[in-house]
Amino acid sequence: MTTVLLVKHVASLRPVDDAGAEWLRHVGQGEIVEVTARRPRNVRFHRLFFALASLCWEQAPDRAQYPTVEDYVTALKIATGHYTRREADLDGVRMTVLTPRSISFAAMDEDEFKAWFDRCCDWVAVHVLPGVSRDDLRAELEAMLGLHGDSVKSNRIWKEAI
Repeated sequence: MTTVLLVKHVASLRPVDDAGAEWLRHVGQGEIVEVTARRPRNVRFHRLFFALASLCWEQAPDRAQYPTVEDYVTALKIATGHYTRREADLDGVRMTVLTPRSISFAAMDEDEFKAWFDRCCDWVAVHVLPGVSRDDLRAELEAMLGLHGDSVKSNRIWKEAI
C-alpha cells in the first residue's frame, strides 16, 4: 500500500509533492483505484491540547492525584470516554478495566482529534472552569500559544477562575 498526500482542487484531488505525482503517473486513465481518505493531523491541535492539559494540571488542587501532566492526560481520556472497557478476572475478583486509548498522530486523524479536543474543552468548561465557554477557552489557548492574530491578555481566563 502506498500513502500519498493529495489536495482538493475544485472537484478533484491533486498530488502535493513529487512522490504523489509519481504514484499518480502509474494509475491508468479511467482506472479505478481504492482510496482510504484520512486528513493528516495538524500539529496545532496537538499543541492546543497539551497547553490545555498543562494549564489544567497546574490548576489541579491535589497534585498527589496527578503527579505529572501525563497523569492528567490519562484522567482526561477517561473522563471524556476515550478508552477501551473490558472485564477482567484478577485473583477471582471480577472488575472493569478502563484502558486509555492512544492520541498519537497515527491513532487519530484530524477529524477524530478535533472531536476529542472539543470534548476535552467541554469537560474542562464544566469541571475545571465552570462558566467558561469552549470558544473562549480555545481562543485563550490560541492566544497563549501565539496562534491567534490579536493576542488576548495572557492567562485572563485562568486568573479569573482562581
